[in-house]
Amino acid sequence: MLHSCTTIRLFCLNLQKMKSLMQDYQLDFVTYCVGNLADRLQMSAGKVYKMLRSSGVLNGYIIPCYDVLHSFGKDYITDDLIAILKKKGALQ
Repeated sequence: MLHSCTTIRLFCLNLQKMKSLMQDYQLDFVTYCVGNLADRLQMSAGKVYKMLRSSGVLNGYIIPCYDVLHSFGKDYITDDLIAILKKKGALQ
């Protein structure tokens, strides 16, 4: 699923706000995770970002576990995030 330029820009603006709270490499990883989840779930990046943030997965799992998570492959990370979102009731 291709994301519109407007959606990506809005997503990036939200991530820029978070930049002061994390390192550039972590921001890149969050963007990678959101993009892969959006593609897999066929949702907009903005909606996925909001879901990760509101469920606590972004600040409670992705960012603090970056050191371990970034060493895994795309499919593993995406599957893992989907399972966590389902467990938290943020995704059916």
